[in-house]
Amino acid sequence: MKLNQKWIVSFALLLGFSYLMQWQGSVLKNSFTPLGIVHLEFAQTDDLFQKIVASWDIQTLRWNIAIDFLYIPVYTYFFQLTLSIFAHRHRSKLVQQIGLLLKNATLLAFFCDMAENTGMIISLADMHSSIIYILTSWLAGLKFAIIGFNLIYILVSIPALFFRTKQH
Repeated sequence: MKLNQKWIVSFALLLGFSYLMQWQGSVLKNSFTPLGIVHLEFAQTDDLFQKIVASWDIQTLRWNIAIDFLYIPVYTYFFQLTLSIFAHRHRSKLVQQIGLLLKNATLLAFFCDMAENTGMIISLADMHSSIIYILTSWLAGLKFAIIGFNLIYILVSIPALFFRTKQH
C-alpha cells in the first residue's frame, strides 16, 4: 500500500473511531460531566470518582473503555504516520527533529492511555487507592499534552505540506 493510501486509511479509521467514541460515549455527558469520560480520567479522589460513576450507566462506561482500547492504536498510527510525513517535508532540521520527537512521543501517549484505562478498570473493580486515581489523572494529562502538541505541529505544518515541500 502506498504512503498516501496508508494515510487515507489511517485518517478514515481515526474519523470513524472518533465518531464511534463520541456517539457511544454521548450518554456519559451530563450536567455533572459535560466532557464525559474525560472527567473520570481526571478524577483524583475516590469520592469524585464514585460520584462520576454513580451518574452513569456502568455498562456504557465499560463499553466506552473497551472501545477506547481499540481507538488507542488507531490514533497512535495516524499521528505517527502524519508526523513522519510532515516532519520530512520541512526544510529546517530543527522542525524536522521536533516532528520526529513528537512522533516518538506518540508511543508514550499510547502507553499512558493504556495505563490510564487500566487504572480506571482497577478503580471500577472496587480496588480504591489514591495513588491509582492520581496516576490515572497524571497519565491522562500527559497523554492529552502529547496529543495537543501533535495537533499543533500538524496544523502549523499544513502550509509546509503545500507551499514549502523539500526538494529531493
